[in-house]
Amino acid sequence: MTMFTQKILMLCVLSLLSLQNVLGVHVTIGNNLADNLDLTVHCKSADDDIGIHLLHQRDIFGWHFGNNFIGETRFYCSFQWNDELKWFDIYVERRDLHKCNSHCNWYVTQSGPCRMVDANEKNAHCSSWNK
Repeated sequence: MTMFTQKILMLCVLSLLSLQNVLGVHVTIGNNLADNLDLTVHCKSADDDIGIHLLHQRDIFGWHFGNNFIGETRFYCSFQWNDELKWFDIYVERRDLHKCNSHCNWYVTQSGPCRMVDANEKNAHCSSWNK
């Protein structure tokens, strides 16, 4: 195999990995509720149930997955504290693939979930709960 052919083959493989996100996505969710409240989180997709997790103040949990080939990967979560029950699409491939790259880091407040733009929680994009 010539050096040129090897380079073209490597370029094709890297392009496929990039396009299909074969290396996967890691989502984390943290409890940032006020008043030291516990947060119960239950996340699932059409194919996977991540289970129920109890997060104490400042606790974090996460999971890893690969996007599907048709660009329709979606994980939605319910969030419960006291008598409140909210839900949100925590990962939508078309919305988040290029914003999160391989890591989507969220924290939950009473007013809604916030996706961290960088490691500093002051730089976050906050959303409203789904209706």
